[in-house]
Amino acid sequence: MTQPPTADTVHAAGTAARLSEGIYSFPQAAAIVGRRSLATREQLRRWLAVIIAPTGGPHSIETVSFPDLVSLETVRRFRDQGTSLQKVRKVLDALHNAEPEVARPLAHRSFFTDGVSVWADVVGRTEELVGRNRRQLALRDAVRTFADEIRFVNGAAAAWDISPWVGIDPVVCFGAPTVRGTRIPVKTILANLADATEREVADWYELSVSQVRGVAEFAN
Repeated sequence: MTQPPTADTVHAAGTAARLSEGIYSFPQAAAIVGRRSLATREQLRRWLAVIIAPTGGPHSIETVSFPDLVSLETVRRFRDQGTSLQKVRKVLDALHNAEPEVARPLAHRSFFTDGVSVWADVVGRTEELVGRNRRQLALRDAVRTFADEIRFVNGAAAAWDISPWVGIDPVVCFGAPTVRGTRIPVKTILANLADATEREVADWYELSVSQVRGVAEFAN
């Protein structure tokens, strides 16, 4: 007779499922999002708190989901273009009111509608909130560029082509950055490059030298 699963078994299965979907520690998420930014980790924590709204404040955030990661990158791009955090909060409130069933609107296809509309299905309301100024075009360009990097499934962000050579898929290698189109972790390539040439590493992993070089440049 089949025995029902124990509490430990259920917990282990749940943990494995979460890991397979890409769960990042805050330092891991900060390393990914902060690689192209002058933002400090403290700033990234504050931005993430706007997305997650943790009851214990920014420093209570220990883990970051893939949708949270994509949302944080979106906020980073807005902040880099000069959008205040207060305006980001207002836009998030408008998006939540428009689509309350979407937990992370900044990681949802509707936010990137048409690839040029900054505020998706609530353009009219949020244009008023954010204001019309010269930065709008820059903001739209930033969002359109990011939309081109994201792959969506059923409306939700499912993978992120973070560079021409590197991708992040929450169901591949636990969401760690990998060589695009493969299951080879970026950290594996970098570790081998410490002791071998680009050509040698490319041959070992059946990659092109351009792929290996692109991964190295991404990491730097």
